[in-house]
Amino acid sequence: MDFSELSHQTEIRDSLDKILSEHCSQERLKKYDADFKHDEDLLSLLSTNGFLGLGLNEKYGGSGEDLYDLGILFERLGYHAAPLSLSGCLADVAQTIQKFSNEESCNEILSSIIAGEIYTSAILEPSNQDPENPVTAAEIENNQVVITGTKYLSEIASIAKSILISTNSNEGVLLILVDTDQVKLTELNSTANSPLFKVELDSVKVDRESIIHEKGRGLEALKYLIQLNMVMRSYIALGVTEKMTSLIAGYTSEREQFGRVIGTFQAVSHRAADCFIELECLRLVNQQASINLNTNLDCENEALVSKIWAGNACHKISYSAQHLHGGMGVDKDYVLWRYCLLAKECELINGSASQNINRLGENITTNQ
Repeated sequence: MDFSELSHQTEIRDSLDKILSEHCSQERLKKYDADFKHDEDLLSLLSTNGFLGLGLNEKYGGSGEDLYDLGILFERLGYHAAPLSLSGCLADVAQTIQKFSNEESCNEILSSIIAGEIYTSAILEPSNQDPENPVTAAEIENNQVVITGTKYLSEIASIAKSILISTNSNEGVLLILVDTDQVKLTELNSTANSPLFKVELDSVKVDRESIIHEKGRGLEALKYLIQLNMVMRSYIALGVTEKMTSLIAGYTSEREQFGRVIGTFQAVSHRAADCFIELECLRLVNQQASINLNTNLDCENEALVSKIWAGNACHKISYSAQHLHGGMGVDKDYVLWRYCLLAKECELINGSASQNINRLGENITTNQ
């Protein structure tokens, strides 16, 4: 089988690497270790070069509806540890609106996203392990919707124009776009200093037109959003683990001990080879999930497999990288520590590997 990329996908990858390598040097990244982790200049550059339109239809100003292309963007953002958190905007909001909203909403919102306007989502809830069944409540009163509830782990919510909120109502699950100035935001401390927020809604009133989908399609839209988020975050994990594997190869081919390069020791080379196998397995399942989501709005099992491999690969490769680097792995003047924190975040967000294995097992036993 031929797994090589199309020529335009190679061009996307090469162009992104050129831009990101210039803007994500260790010196530039250091200033985001304590500050708000968002590079507006880099976002503007990606917008100018058309990368924010990956995966979006040409009629809205995008480059075409191919989620594989969008996955390349997230992969390279992960590889370079870019100070941009865009899965909520480019995956959750943009793709869900493209698939489920009317033409007017698509034209207005997608064109603004391509131009660099930030939107985000707030789906996860404290103490709720089932995001497909939101605790956040929405009451429909005539032509208005009143929303009450709490969300957390919402990306860059403080600079977003609007937040896509999942709710439960007497009409079932609803996805509602709420202006950021209507909610209370609290910044959270996160493993990798990612800009994540708690979102509190206290009887927030919005027009019914803020519901982004047709009546009765809320649960379908939410499932699609969750699955796509899993896959695109797995692409971030792919980039992070690819970089860590590259660092392992570089370090063990130069570091000498007992008069030999340590990469020539069998145990070291086997450990590095295991990392490479994990990496390529993750790449394969990501490709399968993104390609299937192009044509099928419900690919839960493929998304779960992608997330499971992402969690396992992040854990194993991060651990191996630290082990093979010795004390260098925790030196903040060296690059590895930053990727290990990103790997831990990728591993645990949207549930651990064991949680998702249980969900996959339940689906298989019920023949889903």
